[in-house]
Amino acid sequence: MSALLMQEAFMDDALYQVIITGHVLEPVPQWRAVSAFASLFSISPEEALIRFQAAPCVVRGMLSLEQAEKYCRVLQRQGVQCEMRQETLLPQAAGLYPRH
Repeated sequence: MSALLMQEAFMDDALYQVIITGHVLEPVPQWRAVSAFASLFSISPEEALIRFQAAPCVVRGMLSLEQAEKYCRVLQRQGVQCEMRQETLLPQAAGLYPRH
């Protein structure tokens, strides 16, 4: 298998995180975005506000590209600014080294 094909195969298996930035997209008021975020993730509005204040905050990880894009679309429709980042797994986390 060529290096390019191997890279494409690896990219297809890439995993992503969805991260909230703590910012709200205009014209949605912050209280509405926080409330929608709380409802989407089945947490209290107080917990949602804590996550906004602690941002950037990973809200979901280990997602396919399609899943991560879907989460971002839903969050952005509710006024929650978010981004996707590719997961970076350490060799130990990926199971490449024996555990002691």
